[in-house]
Amino acid sequence: MKGVYKMTVRFDLNNERERAIAKYMQKLDVKQHQSRNHFTIEALAEYIDLQSIPREQHEKDIRSIIREEMHSCFAEVNFVPQPLSGAPTLTAKQQEEAEQNILDDLKMFD
Repeated sequence: MKGVYKMTVRFDLNNERERAIAKYMQKLDVKQHQSRNHFTIEALAEYIDLQSIPREQHEKDIRSIIREEMHSCFAEVNFVPQPLSGAPTLTAKQQEEAEQNILDDLKMFD
């Protein structure tokens, strides 16, 4: 076939990782992924695309996701810490300042 590059992939079944990949490929739902060939090409393309993103961008994305998740958790839960026995109780203003300080501290991860 003209215009087609063809290659063969071998899996070493004595290697645990390669054996697991071979097993996955054998069970691959070709109806969902069109074909094993199409799945392999898409997986390689995704891997190559990910390699082109700088590490700093990955770290920034991870921090952003963590920050968003923490913010949504605190927004959904009415988090009111229970005072320790004998510990001073915070006023509403002090509590608000403490919560804001936490959010400000999270900005360090930008």
